[in-house]
Amino acid sequence: MSKVLPGYETLLLCPAIEVDGVPWLVTPTGLVDFSAPTAAALNVWQAINKPSDLYAANGGNISCAVLDDLNLGMTGSDTDSAKNICSKGSTEALTNYNFNAELNARYDEDIDADSLANLFRDLTRAPDVAYFIVHRVRGQKDSTQTFAIGDEVDLYYVHTDNPTIGYGDEEFLTIGQAFIPKGVVNVGYTLAA
Repeated sequence: MSKVLPGYETLLLCPAIEVDGVPWLVTPTGLVDFSAPTAAALNVWQAINKPSDLYAANGGNISCAVLDDLNLGMTGSDTDSAKNICSKGSTEALTNYNFNAELNARYDEDIDADSLANLFRDLTRAPDVAYFIVHRVRGQKDSTQTFAIGDEVDLYYVHTDNPTIGYGDEEFLTIGQAFIPKGVVNVGYTLAA
């Protein structure tokens, strides 16, 4: 991921479910194809930024909770170079998209506070929860601005792992989540609806 101007990134955790082995974005009104997400579907989760918000138990806008040391983006993908007897020359077939998805956030000292930090904690507190991480970095849009037609987004399908608490002398507590990449991405998608 290339650096962008500070303050102009949006990160959503959108709930996901697999149907016949294919992941889908989940919204309160139904399922949305991850290969063609809509602004309306993303805006459901963009508006959620504290545990008391409606549907906050399922996903939300974690942008301002995440520290700027995130490790999110594509890495070298796996290929298969096996040939059949009719293959001419060298062939390679893509077998798996690889990416990193590691996020850290501040840990709220008040575990009952209705805070963005506690939303991040709540959404990432247990392993094996399926999400699409939606990342909007292009254009100068604040994380509080809704998604619109023409916005470019990256989607990464992940499952949560056990979170880790970080602490050091004279430092704020943090909570870290090294998501488990599931090899499904939609990078550089421009919202068309």
